[in-house]
Amino acid sequence: MRRALIVVYRDVLQHHTLQAAAALSYYLVLSMFPGLIFLAAVMGAIPLPDLFGSVLRLMWTLFPPDTMRLVQSVLSDVLPTNHKAWLSLGIVGTIWVASAAFDAMIEALDIAYDVKEARPFWKTRLLAIGLAAITGGLCCLRWR
Repeated sequence: MRRALIVVYRDVLQHHTLQAAAALSYYLVLSMFPGLIFLAAVMGAIPLPDLFGSVLRLMWTLFPPDTMRLVQSVLSDVLPTNHKAWLSLGIVGTIWVASAAFDAMIEALDIAYDVKEARPFWKTRLLAIGLAAITGGLCCLRWR
């Protein structure tokens, strides 16, 4: 048992497992903000009264109060201005940060399997964007 724990400890240190997990969680949490900005801009364009307010009230039941206060303060500062600019910025930001999360996942899997990355940056980023789009689509199908 002791030998197994030592091997696991060395493997975690050698493969930077904790750093990869931290990077992945950082990118996934960071992608929430541009996604919310995009969602709010889209809902602002839909002519239903208080649609985004209803979504925020639902989010208050799902997220901790401190988190929702931060989210609501950011969105209330950002959204009263130009919706079209925030729509563009939100979608580009969401795609970039979500693809960065999948790029970090690709890098972590390369390290875990001792594979040297041979693809150029643009191929890896396009693969990460595709993976993010597929995952987002599958999540949307799940919620139907």
